Amino acid sequence: MTVLRPLFVEILAREQPLSVGQAAELACRAVGARPPAVITWWMDERQMSVAAIQKNSDDKNETISYLRWTPRMDQDGRTLTCRAAHVKLEHTTIETSVTLNLHYVPIVTLQLGSKMNPNDIEEGDDVYFECMVLSNPPAYKVVWEHNGQIMTHNQRAGVIAGSANLALQGVNRSQAGKYACTASNVEGDGKSLPVNLQVIYKPVCLATSVAIVGAAINEPTKVTCEVDAFPPPKNFQWTLNNSMGTSEIEPDKFILNGVGRSVLFYTPASEKDYGSLACRATNLAGQQVEPCRYSLLPAVRPDPLNNCSTVNLTDDSAEIRCVAGYDGGLQTWYFVEVWESKNLVANVSTALPAWILRGLGSGKSLKLVFYASNARGRSETVVMRINTLTRLALHTEANSGKAVSVDASWALGVIAGIAGTLVAIVVIALLARRRHHPPMQYEAPMQTVKAYKGAIQSTNHSPVQPDDKNPDVVPLGKDFNNGRDLERPPEPPPYGAVISPPVGSSRSSNSLHHHDMRPVTPHTPITPASDAHSIGTLAEDRRSVTSGTFSRRREVVTTRTPLLANARESCV
Repeated sequence: MTVLRPLFVEILAREQPLSVGQAAELACRAVGARPPAVITWWMDERQMSVAAIQKNSDDKNETISYLRWTPRMDQDGRTLTCRAAHVKLEHTTIETSVTLNLHYVPIVTLQLGSKMNPNDIEEGDDVYFECMVLSNPPAYKVVWEHNGQIMTHNQRAGVIAGSANLALQGVNRSQAGKYACTASNVEGDGKSLPVNLQVIYKPVCLATSVAIVGAAINEPTKVTCEVDAFPPPKNFQWTLNNSMGTSEIEPDKFILNGVGRSVLFYTPASEKDYGSLACRATNLAGQQVEPCRYSLLPAVRPDPLNNCSTVNLTDDSAEIRCVAGYDGGLQTWYFVEVWESKNLVANVSTALPAWILRGLGSGKSLKLVFYASNARGRSETVVMRINTLTRLALHTEANSGKAVSVDASWALGVIAGIAGTLVAIVVIALLARRRHHPPMQYEAPMQTVKAYKGAIQSTNHSPVQPDDKNPDVVPLGKDFNNGRDLERPPEPPPYGAVISPPVGSSRSSNSLHHHDMRPVTPHTPITPASDAHSIGTLAEDRRSVTSGTFSRRREVVTTRTPLLANARESCV
């Protein structure tokens, strides 16, 4: 049996790149070994424990080993080796190697600028972040996020976003929060862990308006001051400003209650102890610039309610709203009493001047009494009367609404029917008019037609040549149909012609007389009427004939004399 060592070995190329975390298969081929070679896989001089499938060709001349494994991130850039050896021959091992180029999702790390102290960033400072991306293939996009919202480049607002850096110019308190960056390549998206940006700023009062506090002489009053700041303030200062000047309140009269909150316990001893209270807090960034202000006034009973009105009224309930007056500087409750005659139906109190009264009954006439109350007493009362709806009225209103709807629908139907009828009548009238008024036809008296035919026949039998006959008529076209039924009026020619009746025919008022016509032109001498015959042609392509009477139009007369046989003259 012949023993041959392997001639060469190669790792077959792949169409797709190897990706971290995705199962892959590589093939290694050895050729020329007899008996078939044994193929093993090595990673940086260490044999891989992954089992490989080895197949031999039919002629035992070629061996292929298939490696199936899942690449890890730490294997990127390492050397993968395929070795082919012969079990019966020593020193016959040959090998081939490749450097692994693994693709993977971007690995992203975000951090503040290396020269920045994350615990000492105040309002107005410039802040920048660094986004470090490890990616194969390289990332084609980097997106920045603030508190989960995507940020865009806006240089006017001081936000400069790049692929590797984010700069915030003149940072303010609203830009504090969590920042992250996301890088993308063909393998996917990699997002960094969030980095929290803390912006140090001075305390700011949460209340935007001056609060009114009512206090009675020799009665303790509690005033609460709340501010927003980072870090939270630990020191507060209270002052009282009145006609006597500005004085600072002793620290033992107020306490720190919670984060950013101070409570003042104040007891006015006389009228001089009223005025304007101010609260200022101080933190690491400094003292509060604009203090929280309170107007300290003598506590009194509240003012009466006003502008009470019914928002919604049914057969059993009512919704009422009023406008509150001055509450006297104390906690105030608002009351409504419902009376039917002398019976108290309901008594309801709320923290706001708005009530929904139920179970009032149908068709009742009720009196409502409104007032406000605090620790100093009750306000004056306000009275309003209402009448709940009856169920019959509700049913009638519903039916009337339905009837209005039905009547509106019926009226629309009637209008549509009338309009359709009018359109149909107009169309029928137009069709009838066209049928009873056919287009105008051209007719001529029978005697005129016969005379015209006789003139044509006498002309055709005359021995005189056409130029010597001296006709005074415009000859008709060759397509004139002589065999047409004489009883049927001819179609109107472009120029209608009428010939003077022959000698001996009767002349009536319906006949045209041309023997007295003498056309005068610069080139034609005046000839007697007996020397020329005249014809008249219609200038507007038609002459209407009705009942033997010709309606006269403008006429064109053409004459030809023996002296000027070839010259034709026309006059209008």
